[in-house]
Amino acid sequence: MDEQTLLEKIMRRIKAEQKMMIFKRKIIGFSLVLAVSFFGLIPAIKMVYVGFAGSGFIQLFSLAFSDTAIIMASWHNFSLSLLESLPITGLLAIGVVSLAILGSLRFLSKNIKGLHYLNI
Repeated sequence: MDEQTLLEKIMRRIKAEQKMMIFKRKIIGFSLVLAVSFFGLIPAIKMVYVGFAGSGFIQLFSLAFSDTAIIMASWHNFSLSLLESLPITGLLAIGVVSLAILGSLRFLSKNIKGLHYLNI
C-alpha cells in the first residue's frame, strides 16, 4: 500500500469519527431537551389548572350550556369575557413545552437510524 492511499484512508476515518462524535453530541443534547421538556410539562399543566380554577373560566363556559338564550343575545360580550378569563400564560407554556417535545422527538426519530449507518 502506498503512502497516498494510506493517508486518504486515515483522513476518511478521522472525518468519519468527527461526524460520529458530532452526531452523538446532537443525540445526547436532544435527548436532554426531551427529558427536561417532559419534566417541564408538569408545572405547565399545574399552571393551566390553577389559571382555569382561579379565573372563573369554567363557570363562564358552563353558563353557555345552561343559559343558551341569554348567551345568544349577548354573544359578543360573553365571548370577550371568556377570552379575558382564559389563562394565556399557562396555555403558552404548555404550547412551548409541547413544541420542544415534538421537535426533539422529530429529530431523534429521523436521525437515530443514521447512527447505525455512521458506524464504519
